[in-house]
Amino acid sequence: MSWGKAEFIALFGILASTALPPASAWSATIRDDQPASSYLDLAANLDYASVGLFVNSWGFTGSATLIAPDWVLTAAHNLVAANSGTFTINGIPYTSSELIIHPGWQEGNPTGGYDFGLAHLSTSVAGVTPATLYTGSSESGQIATFVGFGFTGTGLTGYRTLDNQKRAFQNVIDGDFGNPTLLLGCDFDNPHSTADNAFGEAIALTLEGSVAPGDSGGGVFLTDGSRSYLAGVISFVAATDGSANADYGDVNGFGRVSAFDRWIISTIPEPSVSTLLAGAGLVLWLGRRFRRVTGKPKIGYNLTPP
Repeated sequence: MSWGKAEFIALFGILASTALPPASAWSATIRDDQPASSYLDLAANLDYASVGLFVNSWGFTGSATLIAPDWVLTAAHNLVAANSGTFTINGIPYTSSELIIHPGWQEGNPTGGYDFGLAHLSTSVAGVTPATLYTGSSESGQIATFVGFGFTGTGLTGYRTLDNQKRAFQNVIDGDFGNPTLLLGCDFDNPHSTADNAFGEAIALTLEGSVAPGDSGGGVFLTDGSRSYLAGVISFVAATDGSANADYGDVNGFGRVSAFDRWIISTIPEPSVSTLLAGAGLVLWLGRRFRRVTGKPKIGYNLTPP
């Protein structure tokens, strides 16, 4: 099912979040009838070890994925109005030396796509294998694993608290928001009722869930055989029930990595790009222009676009 902007009636939530003190974990925005530990265990899988916490210089938290030893991929809106960021993985913080926002990103237009950003780290990350980029075109209909550090809650309550724990859930990619070239998504199916279904089949997966504030920039992974690939960057949550709070029935949008792999590779300089190419098996493509963030912009950033 494809939804246009009109169906969402200004109910988007960009998924950066304010930094809050740790709270008791309920697990993520998950099914209320499944154990919280299952979602934490899924996130702990080595296939998703490349996903870390990203906090920008103005105090908002999100997520990011290591794609080269000294580069992380995140959402563009995590970098707006920031002059630096910190990527924490395995408990070790790494500061950024440069932030780059895709030139196509438009604030206040979540379904326009282009919510992609890169952060160059001052030092390389040791002991973590960078994610391999997905370059295919068969995302739709597949079961994807979403990984991030967002707020916690259940499908009955929506998101409630932030405890900075890494969680993962699974969902079938079955939506495109009217922009399938750049953007794909899924809905949080309710295991107790089919009334909340927005995209595709109404049957909830065992570890079904939804993204929430703080998951922005996190990874969406596909598994092919014994190998997992980074197929998406988490961008937003949306709803038609009056509140985009990541409860049952809300829908999630993510940018397609396969639509931006050339921009990613052309932006990352040597020697880092050689590592990326070796892992992803990609051909270097040049000529894309990009916008570098060299200082804090004078404009602010609206976390809940109209």
